Amino acid sequence: MKLTVFILLLISALSAFALECDLKSQAELGNEILKELSTSPISCKPNSVHVTFDDGPSPNVTPHILDELQLRNVKASFFITTSNLDPEHARYKENRDLVLKTMNAGHLIANHGHKHDAYCLRMNGKGEILDEGFTQTEREEQIKKSTELLQWSTAGKYNQQKPLLFRFPYGRGAMPSEMELQRMVSDGEIKLKPGTYSEQLAEYRHLSPPLQTLAGSNLSHLGWNHDSGDSSFGVKAPENKVIKDYILKNLRGLCSNPQITKVALFHDIKEMNISAIPVILDIGKCLGLKFISAQEMAKDKNLNKTGVLIEKQDILIGMVKSGLSTLEETKDLTPKQCITEIDKSCFSEQYKKRYPHCTGGDSVCFEGKWLSRTDPIIINNCH
Repeated sequence: MKLTVFILLLISALSAFALECDLKSQAELGNEILKELSTSPISCKPNSVHVTFDDGPSPNVTPHILDELQLRNVKASFFITTSNLDPEHARYKENRDLVLKTMNAGHLIANHGHKHDAYCLRMNGKGEILDEGFTQTEREEQIKKSTELLQWSTAGKYNQQKPLLFRFPYGRGAMPSEMELQRMVSDGEIKLKPGTYSEQLAEYRHLSPPLQTLAGSNLSHLGWNHDSGDSSFGVKAPENKVIKDYILKNLRGLCSNPQITKVALFHDIKEMNISAIPVILDIGKCLGLKFISAQEMAKDKNLNKTGVLIEKQDILIGMVKSGLSTLEETKDLTPKQCITEIDKSCFSEQYKKRYPHCTGGDSVCFEGKWLSRTDPIIINNCH
């Protein structure tokens, strides 16, 4: 008798948990996930989630993602790798049309650079260097070219968007690992005060040349605090069980830590997301997740505090604070020492004299080097 009562109570408890979800597509896969959740439920609070996609567009995947987002009225950000828009690319016309279609559907078109290479040092977990990173000249060229191609692909509307966002490939330039940060300090690439990794990371974001280059180009940086893990899979979709595990992992991750808006990293070049994204959106909504736009996401100042969103004005303020700190540190130096430490002037071979920071003619001196007067760095930083 007692066993019968226990079984009835167990069935009742499981039935009580059963989610009633409106599965707008991928119903078979969605029901399999719901069945899993009935035996292994997820504790979920009403987190806000902004969905982002990197590396596209892909004519094979992006149109499906757009259809699924439209079906649910979810607005995402698409970080475009603009080598896909270059006339040298075999499918550049399709890709260009996709970018404009994405923007016209109300999504944010964001910049992922031209070539998908690191903007500063990139290492693996073993300490091996995978990429030395772009030089400063290359960073400026990459951002300029990517901006031009996005403007061209959107009929000049790209720069009219708010917010204007950039995401470094691999996050390098804003999100270095502890090992990478230590290597940059030891190699003399950047000077940081002694401290914990989080303290040095915060200081690095004030000094990072890649971030300063973004600010000079009127761009803010958006990283992520939820990684879908899809980058570990190939372009082709894996077997169904793998996709199910991937969906459950993402739902658990998005439901955790309700105090912070989740910026979720996906890739619209991965075929698995054609099946997975609809289920994540539908069941995520049933669990209490709220999917928000880039404009809504940018209002959460906690993202600034944690460095997920690094806005242009914060980068510029950080540059000023860093400059003031340098002046304070050098106030007791001799004039000769001070010139060595903080001199940002430029020497003109033509006129055989030095020009102070932010002065010049067709070329303007900026932090020790000559830039064109029309360069975004000069426009945004010199008055």
